[in-house]
Amino acid sequence: MDQKERIVREAMQMFVSEGIKSVRMDDIARQLGVSKRTLYELFGDKESLLYLAMEHYFESKRLERERVSAGASNVLEAMFRVLNCVMADSEAVQRLQGNLRKFYPTVHERLLREGSAKSRRDLRRMLEQGIADGLFVATIHIDLAISVLYYTASAITDRKDLLLPEGMSEREAFVQIVSNFFRGISTPEGARLIDDYRKRYDPAGPDR
Repeated sequence: MDQKERIVREAMQMFVSEGIKSVRMDDIARQLGVSKRTLYELFGDKESLLYLAMEHYFESKRLERERVSAGASNVLEAMFRVLNCVMADSEAVQRLQGNLRKFYPTVHERLLREGSAKSRRDLRRMLEQGIADGLFVATIHIDLAISVLYYTASAITDRKDLLLPEGMSEREAFVQIVSNFFRGISTPEGARLIDDYRKRYDPAGPDR
């Protein structure tokens, strides 16, 4: 690992644990035992270092979801595993996204745009695999399905603009909404698998 990569990784940990706004270039230099001059020579400014650190953070989460889904028996189980990871990480991700949006909007917009492209690509691959395996109907409009699922999920996990019924947690709402979405595009075999996986991931049970 070269010096630049080490700094990006260490700065990422500091931003995540201490807060994006509160971590200064002085703090990073002191923590890593390098000069501020070195930081500015390598990255230019805090915003550039922050972008690389957050890019590394979100990419590590995406790769973690890939690893978690790798052992699934089919694409539907893989999707539920991925969505379970999304909800498990949602609090930390929301905090980071909120701070980025407030204090570094340019970095936030760039990361959001790039992250959306990667998520849509991964979702397309999984939907196409589901069609090939006979779990999703072949007549679905994949681009529309991706947009609907992405927008609905982000309403809970990021934008927070979906009004939930009293007493319902974000996790319960997330699982129910996603399950209903998948049922709408599934074959009978896919629907049967969804009911099984929903029992595992929905703490309120399938009939709430």
